[in-house]
Amino acid sequence: MRRLPPLNAIRAFEAVARCLSFSAAADELGVTTTAVSHQIRHLESYLGFKLIVRNPRDIALTPAGAEMFPKLREGFDLLAEAFSVLNVDIEKNVLRVTTTRAFADNWLLPRLSRFLAENPGIQVELVTDDAVRDLSSDRLDVAIRYGQSPRDAADSILFSDAYRPIGRKDVIENGSGTYPVIGFYWNNKDLDGPVWARWAHDSAQSFAVAGVLNCSDESAAFEALDQGLGLLLCSNILAADRLSAGTHQSLGDLQIEGFQYYIVTNHASRAKPAAKVFITWLQALARETARQVECTQEQQRGPTGGAGQQEHPS
Repeated sequence: MRRLPPLNAIRAFEAVARCLSFSAAADELGVTTTAVSHQIRHLESYLGFKLIVRNPRDIALTPAGAEMFPKLREGFDLLAEAFSVLNVDIEKNVLRVTTTRAFADNWLLPRLSRFLAENPGIQVELVTDDAVRDLSSDRLDVAIRYGQSPRDAADSILFSDAYRPIGRKDVIENGSGTYPVIGFYWNNKDLDGPVWARWAHDSAQSFAVAGVLNCSDESAAFEALDQGLGLLLCSNILAADRLSAGTHQSLGDLQIEGFQYYIVTNHASRAKPAAKVFITWLQALARETARQVECTQEQQRGPTGGAGQQEHPS
């Protein structure tokens, strides 16, 4: 019987050694940087010698780590090849995609019919989850994630977003400088995402608040927005279709910088034809949305609110 270290620790080391980056490895594995660092230390403790040298600005492999890495890489490549045979033979046209519920509801799903019509041979399975999924263990092919993209992942960025107060057109027109507002709780508190308090602090275009509705998540906040329950400080990417259609408009010109929507691909799925087709389609649609947002901002200028700033939701 083979005596091996824990497989998760081996996977973590192989990813770090290949990427020479804890953050990139963590993103690929769908876990936190802290979890990857813990797995590496666990493996080093198990083996009794160091594998990674942690320098102030980068990392490097020790001689032992450099000797071990090529063998592990070859082993994982062989495993990926073995399981890719199953994908080709059994699931070659099944594409498993994961993203946040808000992105799926407000951007991906309204466009997905186009992809399915253009690619009738591909079957899409969509998993919506605000938690970061492990692509390998959950057998997922592609993730569309939101946050600070890894420094070495510029080619995978779909778009960067910005946040503005958005309201249904009739709500803004009837507000006369006093508006109810909608807030939501960021599930990923590490992002330190834009909130009303930050907008109110930075904006010279304040308004009186008629009431506050706090929602448990972003998707519920968008539903409240569409029901006309108030203004929502939201992503211009997720609001792009509403603004373009003219059903909603922004209040004022101030916007707060957001984050990036970017693509992560399961290492075992990179050669999968359906994944390649889907990613190419995503990138083309992202460029289309970026043009849509730019055009809408030129055409649509929301009214500024009246004076008198009250407490905003967090």
